[in-house]
Amino acid sequence: MPFEQYLIIPEVIELKSDDKVEALKEMALVLCKALDVKRQKQIIDEILKREESSSTFIGGGLALPQARGPIKDEFAIVVGRSSLGVRYDAARGALAHIIVLLVSHDEADNSKQVQILSEIAAFFKSESVREHMLFFQNPVDVNNIITIMKKGAGEEKSAKTSVKKPASPVVGAAIDLAREIKAEAIMVFADTVRENDFLDYFKTKPKLIIVTSNKTRFDLIKDKRVAGLLQAPSIPASRTGQMKIGILLALSRNLIGREDKIVCVSGNSRNGTFDTIVTIDIAMEYEFFFTTAQAIVPPDVKPEILERVVGLAGEIAVEGREGKPVGTIFVIGDTNSVNAYVRQLIINPFRGYSEAERNILDPGLVETIKEFASIDGAFVITGDGIVLSAGSYLRPQINDDLPGLPGGYGARHAAAAGITGCTNALAITVSESTGTVTLFKSGVIMMSISRPVVREKNLVQKFL
Repeated sequence: MPFEQYLIIPEVIELKSDDKVEALKEMALVLCKALDVKRQKQIIDEILKREESSSTFIGGGLALPQARGPIKDEFAIVVGRSSLGVRYDAARGALAHIIVLLVSHDEADNSKQVQILSEIAAFFKSESVREHMLFFQNPVDVNNIITIMKKGAGEEKSAKTSVKKPASPVVGAAIDLAREIKAEAIMVFADTVRENDFLDYFKTKPKLIIVTSNKTRFDLIKDKRVAGLLQAPSIPASRTGQMKIGILLALSRNLIGREDKIVCVSGNSRNGTFDTIVTIDIAMEYEFFFTTAQAIVPPDVKPEILERVVGLAGEIAVEGREGKPVGTIFVIGDTNSVNAYVRQLIINPFRGYSEAERNILDPGLVETIKEFASIDGAFVITGDGIVLSAGSYLRPQINDDLPGLPGGYGARHAAAAGITGCTNALAITVSESTGTVTLFKSGVIMMSISRPVVREKNLVQKFL
């Protein structure tokens, strides 16, 4: 669903104020004037009320304020920018440089609103988009930026050379290998490189699966050669970690099966080149990825919810809270059964909010989740992404038939194993001591992803 169809004005608003309230009023007044809305105060009050309950700053200099109001269309969007930054009451004093305001009709569909917000967040978090938004002095037209992104390399690149670049030796070798072993798919970890040139060397077979933290980079291209586009956590990860996440997500979306062979292509994003090819026979190496768990994802859990929660867990593992390690648990799916084994340690901070405000896919909820992760207890999340509670104490039914956990796992992991042993839920833990992200299903460890080693302080911020 292209969000640009709801842009009221294509031009980006040059924000004059560095104060959050005043900047939001500027944007709301422009939107109301463009739509000829008389009850401007109602919309402004609704925007500020939403900010008081939970900040819509989502990191990377981006904020997504939102409100419902008396507008004729279902949705309306305006975009503003501030080169100096707007003081947005964000953690660690972070400033908002790009603000996208979404106003929805009073009767607008909640799920559609969340989907639009996700698309907006993915688009404006792109480094290329931010460069066009912030570093051009002339008036900026959002539709022009979208057109540039859709063209990929653009006219500048084609003007430099009309000769096709030689194929990457690694990509070429991966394609030859995939054909030789009759692989079902080639999985490319695209965050390794900045350009999409590698697409030029793929044909329809074997199918191409792309794993990336920036799906917009490929969503805008709509390339028919891409059979699957998987959302990876926006953190640096080891090659083994990349492959584990990719295999998990591909299986959850039925892009590959347990009997398939695939070829994985990855590398080091700091070097910007592919340097690694790994062949994986899922049937032979299944236990390396998933140990003894038979079911991967509960039937009521949507794949995009799994992607988002795995990504959040990875970010918490790397970032922690204000530089300090944080451990937590996410319990996803089969919530009717899970709730029978839950007791609140604290007053539930999510109680009383609408489902739209509690949807894990809403990018405005990310910072809230990270803040509440420091509270003891678990997040309980439905299969379609509604956060039911935080600070939840898990009291699972003891199942003596389950194998014991390996040494080094504590009470948090035991609770996660226990709750998945007596329900059909999936649990994801973040270890406070090691930062390892562990997935539990059917009472056993399904997968463990080690926390990446980050040697440069500012490298984490680049990816979050």
